[in-house]
Amino acid sequence: MNPAPQPPAIQTHLGALPPARQGNVAFFANLQHIFFDNQALTDELRATVHTLDSYGGRLLPILGLLWDGPDNILILERPPLPGFDEYLGHTLRLTLPRLLTCGVGDALTPEIQDAVRHASHCAIDGFVTDERLALLSRTTDTPLAGSVGGSRRGNNKYLLHHYLEVSGEPVFDTIDAPDPAAIPAAAAALSRRGFQQVAIKAAVGASGIGILRSPSTAPPDIPGHYFADGPCMVQGWIDDSLPGILRVTSPSVQMMLNEHAIHLYDLTDQILSIDSIHEGNIAPPETPLAPGVHEEILRQARVAASWLHAQGYRGTGSTDFHLAFFEDGRVEVRICEINARVTGATYPSLLARHFQPEGTWLMRNLLLPEPLESRAVFDRLAQADLLYTPGKATGVLPVNFNSTPDRLVAKGQFLILGPNHQSLHHTMQQTLHLKNLHFTRD
Repeated sequence: MNPAPQPPAIQTHLGALPPARQGNVAFFANLQHIFFDNQALTDELRATVHTLDSYGGRLLPILGLLWDGPDNILILERPPLPGFDEYLGHTLRLTLPRLLTCGVGDALTPEIQDAVRHASHCAIDGFVTDERLALLSRTTDTPLAGSVGGSRRGNNKYLLHHYLEVSGEPVFDTIDAPDPAAIPAAAAALSRRGFQQVAIKAAVGASGIGILRSPSTAPPDIPGHYFADGPCMVQGWIDDSLPGILRVTSPSVQMMLNEHAIHLYDLTDQILSIDSIHEGNIAPPETPLAPGVHEEILRQARVAASWLHAQGYRGTGSTDFHLAFFEDGRVEVRICEINARVTGATYPSLLARHFQPEGTWLMRNLLLPEPLESRAVFDRLAQADLLYTPGKATGVLPVNFNSTPDRLVAKGQFLILGPNHQSLHHTMQQTLHLKNLHFTRD
């Protein structure tokens, strides 16, 4: 009889870069496949985020921090705009991968297959591991960095919720809805429990897609594709409109899962829009957490990370939390979800912990009122003495630009590094004034 597998060691070093995985990777930075084979959810994301095919560039600066091999490959739908090779490779001295491009939904071109087949000590990875990557693995005789099952289970909010519930962890009031017809009764039941609003969550979702918030007395019609991965959850919405609650926040624990260890390496506060859409992160949280609350977040993060590891997932991820602060001093800590992939906080966190361990950082998505050439953005930051360079105490590190069809910068992800929160906000205000930039969604 084979012995039961040993649970992974969990190491908590907040503010420290986690160890890179060994070998090379061929990473498919294609957000068109983030919902596996649920094309309807993908179409929703594409309609909402109009520069979706240029988000993959966020992997360019961090791939050498995730994998220690010298010959990593990054497959993008659109090449990075001019200026990034010079800035990331020469100025910041990051190890950049070889770049290949593929069309939307086209990952098996002869060039890509040949590159993967001849890469030494290479594994295949992506935002998710789906059947498309599994086919490439079989075609090229190249191992997957994870597994299809581990990726699908790890991103399933329904499975996580019920695991936490049966484990006795604090969860949201939840009623399962097996089909669209069950939504109104579930919402009405939560209304009778005192919830003015409900969140209707598909089992798999991301970037605000797969979740709808509505009045509990008038839930919307839910499309059938929300049920493709199992029942939806109808959950009571908790915010400061409920009696006794002063405020709510949403911290997030960043983690790396290897075969025999789990690393919890950063704690951030998520910056969310009024619709709970991710717009950025700041680390560490600006308002210090009481020791007991801090420890409870990390305790629950360890529970969730252990569950994720047991599903077979390997790679980066995050556990997102909901904190409710009550007038009587209580703080209720609940897990919202796990994201088993490179998330909107992964790339700024890795870069920040590489350049300024233990420091503070702020990442925001910024919209340009009028598109600019990419080099002009770098030039304006440099001329204002805002562009981050190694050794500088405070500065702006452009991570990725989302481009218009004619290759101009429409918006970008900007990371600010600094010694304290005051320096972050001061530098952000200077950046916003450069070209009347505006905050926007991920």
